[in-house]
Amino acid sequence: MAGEIPPGPPSMGQESIPFWRDGRVLGVLAQIAFVIGFIIVAGWFVSNILNNISSLGSSQFICQDGGFSYRCAFDFMEADAQFDISETPIDYDPSDSYWRALGVGALNTVKVTVLGIIFATILGTLVGIARLSPNWLVSRIALWYVDLLRNTPLVLQLIFLYFSVLLGLPQIDSAIQPLGLPMFISQRGVNLPSFEFMPSFAILMAFIILGIIQAQVLWVILGRQEELTGKESNRLTWAIISFIVVIGIGWIVSSNETNQAVLTPASMRIREFDDFEQIVLNRLDVNQLNDIASDLEEGLITQDQVDEAALKICVLRDAPSETNFTSQLRRADIPYEVKRTTRQDQSTSSFIEGDCEAYVGPTAVIAAERDAMDNIIAATPEDDVVNGGAATMLQLTENPIRLSIPRIEGFNFVGGWKMTAEFTAILLGLILNTAASIAEIVRAGIQSVSKGQTEAARALGLSESQRLRLVILPQALKVIIPPQTSQYLNLAKNSSLALAVAYPDFWNLGNTTINQSGRSIQIILLVMVFYLSISLSVSGVLNWYNRRNQLQER
Repeated sequence: MAGEIPPGPPSMGQESIPFWRDGRVLGVLAQIAFVIGFIIVAGWFVSNILNNISSLGSSQFICQDGGFSYRCAFDFMEADAQFDISETPIDYDPSDSYWRALGVGALNTVKVTVLGIIFATILGTLVGIARLSPNWLVSRIALWYVDLLRNTPLVLQLIFLYFSVLLGLPQIDSAIQPLGLPMFISQRGVNLPSFEFMPSFAILMAFIILGIIQAQVLWVILGRQEELTGKESNRLTWAIISFIVVIGIGWIVSSNETNQAVLTPASMRIREFDDFEQIVLNRLDVNQLNDIASDLEEGLITQDQVDEAALKICVLRDAPSETNFTSQLRRADIPYEVKRTTRQDQSTSSFIEGDCEAYVGPTAVIAAERDAMDNIIAATPEDDVVNGGAATMLQLTENPIRLSIPRIEGFNFVGGWKMTAEFTAILLGLILNTAASIAEIVRAGIQSVSKGQTEAARALGLSESQRLRLVILPQALKVIIPPQTSQYLNLAKNSSLALAVAYPDFWNLGNTTINQSGRSIQIILLVMVFYLSISLSVSGVLNWYNRRNQLQER
């Protein structure tokens, strides 16, 4: 048509792009393909699991009524476990259920994980700082430690520690006692003193809380006074002094409690604690109890005579009354022997039959048992009644916290905190191995802080320890925390290698449960959920701490 302008070539912006070259289309297609692939793989896994469940048979899901249902998958966990556990942080008996047994394993794993994280962090930080030490020997030793531990498998380290180091230690009767301290190292593990809390500790705890509150209030008051006067009032010193004063008052108040007592035969004529000392002195025919050791060396008396003259004590097993009474006997150098029972009636019977001369326990229990002795004596043959029905009850002084000292009785240690060889091996292995990796993270974090910060700290006259504590490490933490979280997670998961040293952790006891019950699917599921929970808990705490210490930009 006349006057009509012919169409020109299409512009570059209007040119159509084939869909196989369009990035947006390809992105959508890739996501669809990924979803389809995920569904196919997940379906294959589910199908494989169902086939395996079918091959295992319906015996895996038998209900208590004899029926079959997937909802009964964990009913078997109510059955008796019927196996012993060498290390139990809570009461456990083979007649307890599988749930109880796995609960013991879970607590053992958590104990190793928490202690491992704490001590690995301390050791790793020290080694990381040592790697940067200007002292050539210190830095070389730290480097050799890191290279050795990071380049050998953890399982080999555990086996070496357990079989070559710990089992190579002396027998229990020749246990190593470093520097004469009340700690013993032997093939059985490590025995350390421990604090035991008496019933009156609840009163002291109330004073501790009160002391913390008072210290905080005093800190705020002195801070406001500093703002008004412009003079430093040394808030930290006064806060600590006030806290110590409150704790001291709490200790005095709680020490006046008499929650425990000792029952003795009336024939012994015990009226006060010092009478126990006089009885032993008369039996050994010595003037002072501290002469016993010298008389033994000179041959004036024999060990059999000392054992015969020792005060015989009945006590409930693992009761705080034993620690309270025996600590007072040790302070007075009074020799004693302890007979432990699992029930109160057993201790009462032993006391009546003359197997012990002192029956120790809570005041209310001792008073009740004394009143109930008449019924027991009536049912006891007359020839078996040694102490008779007449007994004297003596109130015992009680500190809120007593130190439990390990000592050899028979073929084992009693008292204190016992670290078995298996627990010591897995704990040491995890600490040493993880600390090597933490050391490298700490070294990298410290080196990430610019040298200008170090020079500024030195220009202000700060010492090297102050420079690290106040300037370098707070800034380095922002670099250290993220990779260190991974090391904590590795430590938690590597604790499952406790199977190599026979430590009863969660996976070890889970494996035993599988062998006994044949229910592998349920136990594996529980193990996965347990270790996932630990990992998420550790990472959650570290992520929270990392967010709190991030730089806040305005």
